[in-house]
Amino acid sequence: MALVLMPLLALLTACSPGSGGGGGPNGQTWGMIGGAILGGVAGSQVGDGSGDNILLGAILGGVAGGMAGARYDRYREELAREEARRRFEYEQEMEAQERIEREIEALEAQRVRDALAETATAEDVRLAEAEAERLERRLAEKKAEFEASQERAQRIQEARERIEEAQRELDEMEAREASRS
Repeated sequence: MALVLMPLLALLTACSPGSGGGGGPNGQTWGMIGGAILGGVAGSQVGDGSGDNILLGAILGGVAGGMAGARYDRYREELAREEARRRFEYEQEMEAQERIEREIEALEAQRVRDALAETATAEDVRLAEAEAERLERRLAEKKAEFEASQERAQRIQEARERIEEAQRELDEMEAREASRS
């Protein structure tokens, strides 16, 4: 029986669609192989169990298994297409929502400008400009104070380095004088 089934299985595997493609055997291939094996076993139990019965059972089982496997493959492909369609629709929906949010933000900013334009007087403009000038002057003063403090800190650091160097040299000279005495 094994001698009859092995060449048949090799033939079914080699001839089945998708058996040489990427990703390994597909459902049709597995169905043909499984069906041929089960059909061969069933054929050996029918009648006198001759090689003809085994071969016929393997062929019929392979055909039936291949058909069932092909149906399974179509079902999986349909699921994959449906998932891709849903993913595409979701991405389209997200893009549309982001577009709407940007439009809402732009409209809100325009509404604020429009409301301000409707109620603002010349006095409001003068006061706002005066406040802006006051804050700019204060900022310039703070920047100048900061730069001056940075300069002072740099000068202190340099003075400390000079003190350390002078102290080191003084200690060396005193040590030499002490060693001579």
